[in-house]
Amino acid sequence: MLARKLLLSFFMEIAVLSTAAHYGLGFSIALSITAAALCIVIVRVAAALVSFLLTETFRSPRSESTHIGMRGWLRLLYAEVWAVLRVFFVLHPLEPWLNRPEPPVPATGTPVLLVHGFFSNGGYWWGIKRYLRRNGIVALYTLNLEPLFADIDELAEQLAQRVAAIRRASGRPRVVLVAHSMGGLVCRAYLQRNGAAGHVARLVTLGTPHAGTVLARLLPGPNLRQMRPRSGWLMALRERERGGPAVATTCIYSVHDNIIAPQDSGTLPGAKNIPVAGVGHLEMTFSPIIQDLVLQTLTIDA
Repeated sequence: MLARKLLLSFFMEIAVLSTAAHYGLGFSIALSITAAALCIVIVRVAAALVSFLLTETFRSPRSESTHIGMRGWLRLLYAEVWAVLRVFFVLHPLEPWLNRPEPPVPATGTPVLLVHGFFSNGGYWWGIKRYLRRNGIVALYTLNLEPLFADIDELAEQLAQRVAAIRRASGRPRVVLVAHSMGGLVCRAYLQRNGAAGHVARLVTLGTPHAGTVLARLLPGPNLRQMRPRSGWLMALRERERGGPAVATTCIYSVHDNIIAPQDSGTLPGAKNIPVAGVGHLEMTFSPIIQDLVLQTLTIDA
């Protein structure tokens, strides 16, 4: 499970760096552990800041109405860094506890399955889940897509199994899919399977690279190659969707996304595309703007 792997990886990083600081620099054990933890945090924060620089280089044109100014940029950077720290050091490791037990069968409405993105797990959804529950949507399900670099079509098979399990457990014929980042591509691949569209009432994507992202060129792996702009996989998927999305689809994307570039890759022909400004990629689960838009979309047919 990714949560355990991330937690183990974190402690291994702490152990290696603190050992080096203790024996190599002569630090006390307490100071070595503190320095190691601080170093790991700094690396994560630096990566978030670098991502903004990279995506600004390849950004989409922005309208005047999305201008956020210097104060807006400072708030954006702070919020995304704070999201990075919460997601990677709290939500991901604690996922096995955050998403248990399974939600109750809804008296009315359709179950909602939340599909995470690359290098993530079901713990990512904690912010949006809290908001939706407070507003009466309680049948919220998650899943963990593994392994990390798997082909997106393989991940779509895992999604198919999870949808089938939720339909059996809830007795409902369809589910609503809400997906972040790569999760939206997993959902689109799943919906192209024979009969899958009949099991889904609606798809909502948040910051999904529907047309790819240039940052996917920085790392290897099957799913990252598939997420590169104009990849063969993306072009084939678009060809299969020539008549438009398989189900009613809403794409919520940020014109200041620091992972998806160009940012208008978050749109999809034939879908309802909703741009927002001043929201980072991982911040989406915590953003009141995004949370409210998701709620509005989920209650359209309620």
